[in-house]
Amino acid sequence: MRLFTNKPADLWLLLRRVIAIGCLVVWVLGVILPVIPGWPALVLAIILLGRRDRMLRLLHLFGRRSIRWLRRHPVPQVRYVGHWLSRSYRQLRRAITPHLIAAERVFRV
Repeated sequence: MRLFTNKPADLWLLLRRVIAIGCLVVWVLGVILPVIPGWPALVLAIILLGRRDRMLRLLHLFGRRSIRWLRRHPVPQVRYVGHWLSRSYRQLRRAITPHLIAAERVFRV
């Protein structure tokens, strides 16, 4: 993607990507700092980028592999956290995916 173009559509796509990356940064800060609610920022970033965005897919893959690594860790307490995260991830994904698909249809991502 070229950064400087004269087409308004290209500028809109660039602006959406910048806002979405900013939302991902807010989400990471929300994960680290419990004061900031990060989940709304993550949902907004997914809606802005689209579920098929390469960066989002790689981030998702990294998260799933990290949870899998935690589930197979030799320390029992870490394994417990991995299993808890895995259950929470499945519940969240089942709850939020239909809403993300509906939002993509509305925004035509």
